[in-house]
Amino acid sequence: MPLLSRPRVGALLALILLLPAGAGAATLQEKIQNSQKKLEHIHENLGQIQAHLAAGQKTQAQLRVEISALDQRVVATQKKLAGIQQQQHSAQAQLAELRVKIHALQAELSQQKGILARQLRGAYMLGGVTPLAVWLQTERPGELGRMSVFYESLARARSALIVKTQGTAQQIRKTRHEVQIHETHLAQLAQQVSAQEQTLRQQREVHAALENQLAARIAADKTKIAELQANANILNGLVSRLTVQFRHQEEVARAKAAAEARRKAAAAAAARRAAAISAQRAAAAQHHLAQERQAEQRALRAQETERARQVQRAANAQKQPPTTVVRPPVIAPAPALPTTPIVGHGNYPPPVTGPVTARFGAPRVTGGLDWQGITFQAPVGTKVRAIAPGMVLYAGPLRGYGQIVIVQIAHSLLSIYGHLGATDVHVGEQVSTGRQVGSVGSGGELGNDGLYFEMRNAGRPVNPLDYIHN
Repeated sequence: MPLLSRPRVGALLALILLLPAGAGAATLQEKIQNSQKKLEHIHENLGQIQAHLAAGQKTQAQLRVEISALDQRVVATQKKLAGIQQQQHSAQAQLAELRVKIHALQAELSQQKGILARQLRGAYMLGGVTPLAVWLQTERPGELGRMSVFYESLARARSALIVKTQGTAQQIRKTRHEVQIHETHLAQLAQQVSAQEQTLRQQREVHAALENQLAARIAADKTKIAELQANANILNGLVSRLTVQFRHQEEVARAKAAAEARRKAAAAAAARRAAAISAQRAAAAQHHLAQERQAEQRALRAQETERARQVQRAANAQKQPPTTVVRPPVIAPAPALPTTPIVGHGNYPPPVTGPVTARFGAPRVTGGLDWQGITFQAPVGTKVRAIAPGMVLYAGPLRGYGQIVIVQIAHSLLSIYGHLGATDVHVGEQVSTGRQVGSVGSGGELGNDGLYFEMRNAGRPVNPLDYIHN
C-alpha cells in the first residue's frame, strides 16, 4: 500500500483538529475509523530490510574487491599486450629487413646464375677439349702454359661461382624459414592477445552487470527503508494528534462540567430565593389570620372574667405564627473525571503473564531501529488486559503492528498494545484496570508469538518496565 502523501496527511491532521469543541468520543471514533484505511500497513519489518541491505552492501564490497583485482589483471595484461605489440613492431621491422635481404640475395642469385650460364655455354661451345689435346694441336708451344693457366683459372672461378650460388640459395631458404617462423610467432601472439582481450572484456562486462544489479537492489532497499521510516513518523504523528484530540475533549468535558455546576448553583440559588419568598408570604398570611383571631378573642374577653382574660392572654401568647424553616435542596456534586497515576507514580500490572523477550532500547536482532517498547512471550489467543483505566483512542489495524489498541491512561501517558490477533474495545470506550482489550496474535516482526507493548509520555517512547511490575 503506498504511503500517505504530505497533502493527505495534512488534510487528515486538519480534519482531526477541526472537530467541534463539543464533539464526544463517538465523533472521534468516527473520524479515526474513516482514516483507518489510510493508516493500514504503515510499518513493516524494517530490521529485515536493513539486514538485507547490509548483506547486499557486503556483497557489493566483495564484488568491488574482485573488480579491483580484475582491473589489476587488466593493467598487467595491457602491459603484456604493449610488450607483445612492441615485439610485433620489432618482428615486423626484422621481417622487412629479411625481405630486403631476400630480395638482394635473389638478385645476386639471378646474377650468379647468369654468369654461370654464360660460362657453361662457353664450355659447351669448346666441346670436350682437354689440356693435352690443346697441347698437341697448338702450333705455338709457348702459348701452352698461358692457356693452361687460363683454363685452370676458369675452372676455379666456375667452381667458386657454383659454390657461391649454392650458398646463396641455401641462405635464401634459411631466410625464408626464419620469415615463416616469425610470421607464425606473430600470428600466435596476435591470437593470444586477442583471446586475452576477449576474456577480460567478458569478465569486465559480467562484473559490471553484477555491480549494476547490486546497486539497483541497494537503491531499492534504501528507498524501502526511507519509506518505512516515514511510516514510523506517520505513526508518531497519529499518536500526537490523538493525544491532542484527547486533551481537547478533556478540556471540553471540564468546561461542560463547570458550566453544569454553575447552572445547578444558579438553579439552587433561584430555588432558595423562591422558597424564601414563599416563606415570607406564608408568614404574612399567618400573621393576618392571627390578628383576626385576636380581635375576636378581645370581644369575648370583654364578657368573661378576669381569669378568662388571663386564659385568653395565655392562649393568645401560645398562638404565635410558627417559624418556617426552608432548607435548600441538596445538590449532588458533579462526578469527577477518572484520574490515574502519572509518570513516576503507581505500580501497574502487566498486560499479559509471560517473560519479556525484548527490552526497551535493545537493538533488534535483524538490525535497524532499536526497540521502542517491550515484547511479552505468550501463546496465541492469550487475553490482553488494560494496565490502568483510561479512554480508547484507537483500535484497529496498523501496518507492521497487526491489530493495535491505544489507551490514554493519563494526561500525558499512553499505553499501546500491538501485534494483537483481535481487539475487544472500540474508540471512545472507557476501560478499567484488567479490562480485556484484545488477544495475542501470531507471527509478525516479533518472530515468536507474543504481545508488543509500548508506553509513551508526551508522544515520546518511555521504558514500560518503569511503570509496570513483571
